[in-house]
Amino acid sequence: MIYSISFKNFCSFADSATLSFEDIRKGVETDCDLFVDTPLGAKISKIMILIGPNASGKTNALKVLAFLRWFVVHTFQDLPEEKMGIPIDTFLFSENQESVSEFELIFEHDKNVYKYVLHVCKAHVVKEELYRKEETQFFNYLFKRTYNSETGKSDILVQMNLKTEVLKEILRKNVSLISTAVAIKDETLFNFYEYFKNIITNVWRTGKHWDTSSLGDQKLSIATKEYKRDEKLFKNAEILLKNFGLLDGVTIKEGENRTITGEVKKIFLPYGLHQVNNKIYELLMDFESSGTKNMYVLLNLLLPVLERGGIAVIDELEIDLHPHAIPKIIDLFIDPISNPKKSQLLFTSHSLEILSHLKKEQVSLVEKQRECKSVLYRLDQIKGVRRDDNLFAKYMAGAYGAVPDL
Repeated sequence: MIYSISFKNFCSFADSATLSFEDIRKGVETDCDLFVDTPLGAKISKIMILIGPNASGKTNALKVLAFLRWFVVHTFQDLPEEKMGIPIDTFLFSENQESVSEFELIFEHDKNVYKYVLHVCKAHVVKEELYRKEETQFFNYLFKRTYNSETGKSDILVQMNLKTEVLKEILRKNVSLISTAVAIKDETLFNFYEYFKNIITNVWRTGKHWDTSSLGDQKLSIATKEYKRDEKLFKNAEILLKNFGLLDGVTIKEGENRTITGEVKKIFLPYGLHQVNNKIYELLMDFESSGTKNMYVLLNLLLPVLERGGIAVIDELEIDLHPHAIPKIIDLFIDPISNPKKSQLLFTSHSLEILSHLKKEQVSLVEKQRECKSVLYRLDQIKGVRRDDNLFAKYMAGAYGAVPDL
């Protein structure tokens, strides 16, 4: 579970920002299924929503976890040459585009609390560190990796059983130490590699990479391949599509697709099932409503997170969905039966009626201030916000800020 993520000099965030899932007061008011009591005494929210005007920086805040996932999991393969720059987007409106972006992720994994620190510029990794929280409540380092400007390499300190000499030999200045260790089949950091892999998101560098307005065949095809590969995933998705009242069932059939060159390829085609007068009719998923298609693809992201553990990071969760569907999705994460691994959901939404289903500790606001700088703050940081407030009404009235200036 994520406790907090802090970042600086990233996209529209020039100054330090922190997104925290932890109820630092540990009050009795948050004793409900929305929160998890961890073995180390913390109280962590399963749900966090980011709200604010268009162009305030909400998606940029989600990009932080998307970037960290990519950096830890994929850099060794994606950046095979040291001369390749790191695709990091520093504060967009600064003349100094060679400055350093900073990240700090505090998370729980296998009943231990860890802190991952990453400082990068476009040319190289400045600092990469991993710490574990001890019984003394202090963080002790497991490895420290610091860029040495004289040698052009990284200096490495370790307090774990890593293949240090091999790592020093092959570690490139533009890639993650964790991804490098996994590439040489050093299993010491494999659990952390898997942890970052379980950050599932629909966001990448340029923003949300699918919604029903740009869904096309590709995302339907990708989801269908996953459903075809994993029968349990498919059955669970079909049950939810039925429970949400969208379809009476789903079937996947094998079809053919002829390419421009005339080559015929086998493909899998999903069909929605509709029962009319005790007869079942099939409709190709391409011709279903945008909301049905969006939910079909969305469940392909959410259900694996619920099964394996991790966090789903979803931009504009409500796209093409009825407002009543959003609480149903949140319920999947709240219910201990559907969420036995205590997975988390971080999302943005303009369907603000959902505020009526959340606590003030689960609402973070993003707004853009002078010089196009985004700021982020949690609702319970605002003085005077009461637990019995109508959060939706007060936000719409502008009482909390982060509303459009129209």
